[in-house]
Amino acid sequence: MSLQLSAAQAAFLQGPVSINVAATGADGWPLVCRAQGCVVARDRKSVTVLLSARRGRDMLLALEAGSVLACAFSRPATHATLQLKARNSSRVPVSAPYRECAAQSIQAFANELASLGYGENLASAVVMAVAANDLVALRFLPEIIFDQTPGPDAGRVLAPA
Repeated sequence: MSLQLSAAQAAFLQGPVSINVAATGADGWPLVCRAQGCVVARDRKSVTVLLSARRGRDMLLALEAGSVLACAFSRPATHATLQLKARNSSRVPVSAPYRECAAQSIQAFANELASLGYGENLASAVVMAVAANDLVALRFLPEIIFDQTPGPDAGRVLAPA
């Protein structure tokens, strides 16, 4: 069962956010990889995250073996956080628009960090963290969305309603 993201949720996921993609390894331990960008389909039913093939190798293998996927999207300036989960995901070809999305997302995230006073060294390191030829595009159909913003509503299910 998939759902449709709201326009506000889609905009948030594609904004200046920190993205962490996670799966569970065969040993039961979590495997996490930072993603460099996100593309929400026009119909807002599928999400594609862009991440490093090298850094995410073990997590990608766990997903291929059937692990559930969880993605957390968090805006540094506000700590607003959404978590999406899906039972299935698949790799899709990395196109030029995906590479451009990753570059723009990385820069927007770096700018957000710099605006919060983290300094140019960290912002530059974020921008240089992943080579465009190391990207993997991972598409999934979100099945549940949680508000994970710290506070009294953390863990609240937003969809399905």
